[in-house]
Amino acid sequence: MKKTKETVRKILRKIYTGLGLTTVALVFQACYGTPQAMGLDVLIRGVVKSKTSKDPIEGIKVSAKNVYQYEMTDSAGNFQFYVPQDEICTIELDDIDGAENGSYSSREISVNLSKDKIDLGDIFLDDAE
Repeated sequence: MKKTKETVRKILRKIYTGLGLTTVALVFQACYGTPQAMGLDVLIRGVVKSKTSKDPIEGIKVSAKNVYQYEMTDSAGNFQFYVPQDEICTIELDDIDGAENGSYSSREISVNLSKDKIDLGDIFLDDAE
């Protein structure tokens, strides 16, 4: 009888230990998010400007094809975001705010992701017809 109680205690101790570790892991994930592979992302940045006036354009949606994130250009036409490291990435620029800041044609740019930071510099968009 004494041996059975001891065996039950050992089993319960292992179960409680497992539950405790699982709880710690879930709390960590809730506070800090899912762990990501560090150092494998590439920063892409640039400035979107009008081809005719050379002025920066606010409100252009800049995204990477097949990546579910995007950035909107600020009042100075700046954008920056991270993409997973791959050989080549296609950047899409779309005017989604209509005529609010002028109308501009969409554009795609292929980018070689050989570095951890890519500065595309000035990107010029044509006025939409």
